[in-house]
This record gives sequence, structure tokens and C-alpha cells, in this order.
Amino acid sequence: MSDVKIVYDQIIKFLRSETEKSLLLCGIADEEKHLSLLKALNSQGALKGLVYLIHTTKDGMENFFRWAGIYDVKVPKKYGQGMSLSNLTIYFDNLTTKNSVDKYNNYIFDFMIVWPIQSVTKSEKEIQMLKKMTEQQKTKKIIYLTIKEPWYNPEPLKSIVDRVIKLDCENDDPQEYHRILSAYEEDLRIEEQRNNLK
Repeated sequence: MSDVKIVYDQIIKFLRSETEKSLLLCGIADEEKHLSLLKALNSQGALKGLVYLIHTTKDGMENFFRWAGIYDVKVPKKYGQGMSLSNLTIYFDNLTTKNSVDKYNNYIFDFMIVWPIQSVTKSEKEIQMLKKMTEQQKTKKIIYLTIKEPWYNPEPLKSIVDRVIKLDCENDDPQEYHRILSAYEEDLRIEEQRNNLK
């Protein structure tokens, strides 16, 4: 069975779980990860959800779909307007973890995708704000979705979620998997050389 299929099935189990509310969806296979999540959500019927954009500009709405390899979608003109994607109705807003994160505490969405989470991975204060937000939300499922791994390590977020699912596509596309790891190792080597010159 392919890595993508295994992860898709795991996401479905999370979505159907009566006890799990929060998920960290991580791994280096960005497009496959985003697409698997959207397909799994879509398979559950007519759901309404919020994509909470962390520290992004307005083009974050288009970028979210680009990371899933979806280019022919019309995003709303402004935050708070709904858009349809197959069975899903999706709203967007901008989340600034520098201040209060309780804006949607009284809304009940079927799902909330917090994206991209790499900007908070190095801030314990912001991670704790997200933890508090998860606890206070009436939304049924909260998904923290990563991009740009392994350059950004989502490890600190693992302690605030009920489930972690990782998709690297190591078996599906080993060439791409090794290409990304090699590029990361090369960046680390260059960074180390720079530090040695200081």
C-alpha cells in the first residue's frame, strides 16, 4: 500500500474519532499531504471549515491551494467569505498568535486547519497559545498542517495534539524524498561553514 493511501486512511480514522480533536499533519511530502487532507475532509460529506492562516498576507488563500497542487480555484475576495470546494465550504481568516486567539471560540466548524505552522515552531509562547486555542474551540477537528520540512521541525507541536500523522512519501517517491534530504543536508553544511567563519 502506498504511503499516501496509508496516511489518507489515518486521516479518515482521526476525522471519525470520537475522542481525538487535534492533529499534527507533518512530513516532507507537502503536496501529497495537503491533497490527502482535502480529499479526506471532502469524503466526509458537506463540511464547513476554517483555514486559519498564521502570519500570512492575503495571497495565503491562493498559496494554501498551491501547496496542494490545486491552481484553478477561485478564492474569496476577502477573509470571512465562504468558498466551495466539492463538498466543502471553506472560510479563511488570518491568525496572529502575537495576541488573543479566541476569535472563533463560539463558532462550531466541522474542521479548522491552522496553516502554515512553521512560523511558530520555535516559539514556546505561541505554541502554548495554540494549545489554549485548541482547548477552547468548539470546532470538532483542529488540524495543524506543516510545510517546508525538514527546514522547519514541527517536533515542539507534538505535545499539544491528540494525534500525529507523518507523510514523507519515502516509498512512493524515493528519488524526491532523497533529493529533499540531500538539499537539507547541503544547507546545513553551508550554514555550518558560515558559522565557522564568524
